[in-house]
Amino acid sequence: MNGRAEVVVLGAGLTGCLAAWELARRGRRPLVLEAAKIGSGATALDLGHVPTGPRLLYVDAVRRWGRPAAREAWEIQRENHDRLRELLASLGDDCGYSGRGGFVLAEDRVEAEALAESEDLLREDGFSGEFLDHYMLESRFGVRGFPGGYWCAEDAELDPRRLVAALAAAAQRAGATIREGSPVVALESSASGVSMATEGGRVEGGAAFAALEAATAGLVPFLKGRVTPLPAQWIDVERDAAVPLPSPARTCGGEVAWRTTAAGVRVARFGGTVTGRPAGERLEDFVLRHFAPAPASARPGPRGAGLAGKSGDGFPFVGAVPGLNGVVACGYGTFGLGWAVLAVRWAVDALLSDRDPTPARFKAARGASW
Repeated sequence: MNGRAEVVVLGAGLTGCLAAWELARRGRRPLVLEAAKIGSGATALDLGHVPTGPRLLYVDAVRRWGRPAAREAWEIQRENHDRLRELLASLGDDCGYSGRGGFVLAEDRVEAEALAESEDLLREDGFSGEFLDHYMLESRFGVRGFPGGYWCAEDAELDPRRLVAALAAAAQRAGATIREGSPVVALESSASGVSMATEGGRVEGGAAFAALEAATAGLVPFLKGRVTPLPAQWIDVERDAAVPLPSPARTCGGEVAWRTTAAGVRVARFGGTVTGRPAGERLEDFVLRHFAPAPASARPGPRGAGLAGKSGDGFPFVGAVPGLNGVVACGYGTFGLGWAVLAVRWAVDALLSDRDPTPARFKAARGASW
């Protein structure tokens, strides 16, 4: 396979399909190269959480970044959520969107105290939510074993695979070309453009938009060690009884997250194995410990695993980087839908114009000496 395009997008997951659609609607004719199938990479691990607030608790973010920067991160995710709703309206498909909020749950007393403190700070900074003690969690939702929780009123959920399919279709209608089964094995940049080797040939382009999450670092040397793999495992658990919690939930550090489905619960764990046990077994135990009234009521179903990407500071990498004729958007961490719409817009703006609206904390080249 050989070809040439004005912009070559690497990856046809959420970010890649968003980029293709954004580029196509701005008059470009991007070529998207996808190693496997549309939405089969990190997007396949996405639970569909649309959070307002990254993986850190607000009180921890304030301590780590300072209050103005923490507030900015939450406000950016709020704006990203607004842009996502506009995107769904443009697509004419709500992709199963539901804005019923989301839960953050403490696994020990220290985390519960941090959630309560976060509630106070969030309210002061204009974000809506409610702290729930263990009694409220058990009596209202039938969830046990958590000493406290926080209901994030602004969180939402949708079907990420449906969203990616809708974006891919819209991008192709607008003029984008998507080639599945086209893994990129090498990427070279020069002043005149980019050249990439695939398993079946060579593709040339005026610029590249790299949207491969952890795999981006293998093609863009500057990101090596900056974007690192985030292993993820998931398991579907069928239930006879009512499914706990009416909206998506996650533990305080975001290591375990779950979302109710028509059949039961999909639970995911982000990170390596714990105490040497297979992650799938731990997820089953997690469900039985916290949700199931009796072991017989929870039946493990399909499971899977894969790799997402994360950054060391909790912010994604967006925009231009040294050594690449083009831009990147990657390193989202656990919940990509909290960043992706704005990140792609920023990156496309930086690629197509002299104006780069990406906030300094999100710039992919942060820490670089150009």
